[in-house]
Amino acid sequence: MATGVTTLSDFSENPYLTIAEYKNAPTAIDFDNLVVGGNAQAQDAELANVILRATSFLNEYLNQDLTAGLVNETQRTRITSQGYLALHPNRNPVLSLNTLSYGSDPNNLVALPDPSQSWFENQQIIIPLSQISTNYSSAGPLAFGGVGSRQQVFVKYSYIAGYVNTTIASATATQSSFTVADSSGFIAGERYRIYDGASSETITVSSSYVYGSNTILTASALAYSHANGVAIGNLPTAIKQATILVTTAMLKMRGDASMTMNITTSPSRNFVGADRYGSEIALALEMINLYRRVR
Repeated sequence: MATGVTTLSDFSENPYLTIAEYKNAPTAIDFDNLVVGGNAQAQDAELANVILRATSFLNEYLNQDLTAGLVNETQRTRITSQGYLALHPNRNPVLSLNTLSYGSDPNNLVALPDPSQSWFENQQIIIPLSQISTNYSSAGPLAFGGVGSRQQVFVKYSYIAGYVNTTIASATATQSSFTVADSSGFIAGERYRIYDGASSETITVSSSYVYGSNTILTASALAYSHANGVAIGNLPTAIKQATILVTTAMLKMRGDASMTMNITTSPSRNFVGADRYGSEIALALEMINLYRRVR
């Protein structure tokens, strides 16, 4: 069997909200009767499923998953006339380039010695000529060896992209460190929000934090203790609010022609649920337009 030179598809199951975040939001939704006859655990499990579906819906609209994580990609590009390699990744914002291999033959790629020397711009990764073995010089293309200017180049690379959107494993008040379930995206000096109801707080990662460690060092002590599963990250609040709106709309739509009840009167009439709840989804999509990736 022949195996093509490709990469694994990325599996995404990163809800933009925790169950607690949704329950704390002012939605006026009864989330204790989502599963008929189910116990509290069953109700929470189904609410988690709806949040995940709402997240998937937003990801389809955004053309990307905004939760920070490892992405593997393959693509074809060219050495520019200025003498550098320009990559246009499918996920943004790019936080780090982990590995990169390139070459004119997809079955014989050369690994980039030091990916940390790359330059990140808006929706673009720049690999300077000094990092690439080519037959191109500042005076123009040479006549032998390597990859030349404007020649097609096959590239395979992995990188971390997105916003931090994870949960706390354990955190104790007055301490200057805590652990998280996933360290993807945490950067020294950056600020992140802990979403814990009345105990919510914003932390700044210490300059001594080691990139990739699940132990987050903070510039100052925590004000509160936080239980396992509490959300933390720098995901734009517009994304979280949009997820709340879409989740709420999905919980309300129990069939396109469901019976609905006015606030102060008896059941009135049947009508298409989307006619009533589409405004919530429309508002959600309007809120996240800024983060939509244009293909």
